[in-house]
Amino acid sequence: METNMTNTTYQSGTDNHASADALHAVAEFPVAWFEATPAYLVLRPLGAFLSEWAAATPAGIVLTLLKR
Repeated sequence: METNMTNTTYQSGTDNHASADALHAVAEFPVAWFEATPAYLVLRPLGAFLSEWAAATPAGIVLTLLKR
């Protein structure tokens, strides 16, 4: 029988002893909440379209070539 143990690390010298995993979960909550809203369903394709459009402009092509 295997036993899984969780290690919690604390930053030394601080009064706040929240684990890194807990802080990570708190930081991910707003993103997960936004992805569950109807606005995300509209903004995601719009953002992809604008990104591809900007890359197809002459300035976008020059920037792509300069990155290589």
